[in-house]
Amino acid sequence: MATTHMELRNKAEELPQDSEFQTKEVARHTATRLDGDGFFDESQDGNLIETKNTRADAMNMQRMGKDQELVRNFKLLSIAAFTALATAAWEIGLFLLSPGLINGGRSGLVYNTLWNFVGFAPIYLSMAEMASIAPIAGAQYHWTSEFAPEKYQRVLSYITGWTSTIAWQAGNAMGIFLVGSLVQTIILVNNENYEFPSWHGTLLAIAAMVTAYVLNVYGSKALAKWQIAVFIIHVAAYFGFLVPVWVNAPKASHSQVWNSFVNDGGWSSIGLTVLVGQISGISQQTGIDTAAHMSEEVRDAAYTIPRAMLVVYIVNMLILFPGVLTVCYAMPDLEAALADSTTYPAIYVLRQSMSVKGITALLACICFLLTASNVVYLAAVSRDMYAFARDKGLPFSDRLASVHPKRKIPVVATQVSCVFATLLSMIYIGSPVAFYAITSLLTVALLQCYCLSIGCMLWRRLNRPETIPKARFSLGRVGPAINAAAVGYSLWAFFWSFWPQSYAPSAADFNWASPIFAAVLVIAGVHFVLVARKRVRSIDRNVEQVVLLGDFAAR
Repeated sequence: MATTHMELRNKAEELPQDSEFQTKEVARHTATRLDGDGFFDESQDGNLIETKNTRADAMNMQRMGKDQELVRNFKLLSIAAFTALATAAWEIGLFLLSPGLINGGRSGLVYNTLWNFVGFAPIYLSMAEMASIAPIAGAQYHWTSEFAPEKYQRVLSYITGWTSTIAWQAGNAMGIFLVGSLVQTIILVNNENYEFPSWHGTLLAIAAMVTAYVLNVYGSKALAKWQIAVFIIHVAAYFGFLVPVWVNAPKASHSQVWNSFVNDGGWSSIGLTVLVGQISGISQQTGIDTAAHMSEEVRDAAYTIPRAMLVVYIVNMLILFPGVLTVCYAMPDLEAALADSTTYPAIYVLRQSMSVKGITALLACICFLLTASNVVYLAAVSRDMYAFARDKGLPFSDRLASVHPKRKIPVVATQVSCVFATLLSMIYIGSPVAFYAITSLLTVALLQCYCLSIGCMLWRRLNRPETIPKARFSLGRVGPAINAAAVGYSLWAFFWSFWPQSYAPSAADFNWASPIFAAVLVIAGVHFVLVARKRVRSIDRNVEQVVLLGDFAAR
C-alpha cells in the first residue's frame, strides 16, 4: 500500500526537531508526485522522467540524500552481462595462473580455485544485501558510513573511499596493460625473435585506454545496449578456447592434476606454498561488486543489483572452473608451461592444441573481449570516483563530481581515470617492477573495502538491528552468521594477498602491495586530518533516522 505524504510527514515529526534529514527528506518527498506506473510524472519533474527512475529508485535516492543525475539505462540482463564482461572470468583467469602453478602446482591451483569460490560466497551475499539496502555508486564506502558506529562513520568511510578509489584505478591500469601484453603475445607467437620491448606494451596499453574512453564518453547512450551481444561472444570464444584443447592437447594424468603439489617458491612446506599460491584463486573472485558501482544507472536497483551480482558470481565459476581444469589437464609438463616464452602457461597449452593462425585468431578475439571489458570497467571506475568526490572525499571534488549535462555521465571523472591509467602505463617503460608494485594494490584494497563495510554491517546487526532499513534482498536470521563468515574470509584472503611469490624474493618477485597499501593509508590519513575532515560528507545522521524511508522503498 502506498504511503501518503501526510503519513510520511507525521512519521518524520517523530524525529528530532532539529534534524536536517527531516527537513530535506520530507520537503523532497512532498514536492514529488508519482504516476500509476511508478515513474515520475513528466509534468512534475522532467529531469526524473529523463533519468528513468522507478518509485523505489527515487525513494532510495531520497533516503540516501542524493540527487538522481545519471540515467538508468540498465536492466537485469544488461547489468549482469556488464558485470560478467568487467570481471572477464576466463579471459583474465586463465591467463594469470602462474602464481598458483608456481606455489602449489596443478593440484594447488584446482583446490584453491574451489575453496575461494566457497569462501567468497558469504562476502557476496553480504554485499548483495547491502546493495539492496543502499543501491548507490559509492558502494562500500557509503555502506561503511551508513552502518558504522556513529562516532567512527566519517573516518572509516573516508578510509574505505580512498582504498576503493585506488583499487579501481589500479585495476583500470592492469586491464589496459593486459590487452597490450596479449597483442605483444600475438606478435611473439608469430615471430619468436620478438623481444617484448616495454615501450611497445605501454603504447598498446595507451591505445586500449583511448579506445575505452571514446566508447565510454561518445558511446555512453549505447553502453547498455551492446552488453548482451558481447556476452554471447564471451561465451562462444570460451568454447573456442576449450574445444581444441580437449581434442588435441596431450593430457596429464588424474594424479598429476588432483594429487601432485609443487613448491617452486622455496617455502618450508607444501601446505604453506599452497596457501601462498592461492592469490590466483583470490584474484579470480574479486570484482563482482562492479555491479554495485553502477547502481545509479540500473532500473529498480535495490531488486536488480543483488540478483545480478549473485548470478554473475555463479556463472563466472561455471565458466572458470572447467577452464582451469582444462588447462591443468593439458599441461603434462608443468615446467615447460611455466617456461613458455610468452610467460603465459595458457599459451603453452594453445601451442599444443592448434596452429599459429588459430592461436592468432583466438588471441585477437580475446583482445577484443578484454577491450570491451576495459570499456565497462572504466565506466564503473569513473562512477566510483564520481560518488566519492560527490561526498567531498577527493581533491578537486567539485570538478570530479560534475555530470555532463547532455551525456549524463561523469565525464571529468572518466578523463581523470584515463589519465591516471596512462601515467601508470608510462611508468612501465622505466621500471616494470614499479608498475607492478602500484597495480598490486588492486586485490588487497578491494578486500579491505569488503571487510570493513561488511564488518560495519555486522556491528549494526548485533548492536542496533532495529535501525537497519528493510531490504528487498535480505539475509534474515542467518545474516549475522553470514556477515561474520564474510569478515573472517575477507581477512583471511587479505592476509595471504600480501605474501611474495617466493621465500627469498628479488625486487621483481616481491609483493609490493604491503608498502604501497601502507603508503596510501598514510596519505589518506594526512589528507583527512589536514583537509578532508572539515568538509567530507558522511552519512552523519543515524541509521534509525533513515529507516522510515528505507522501509517505504522496500515495500
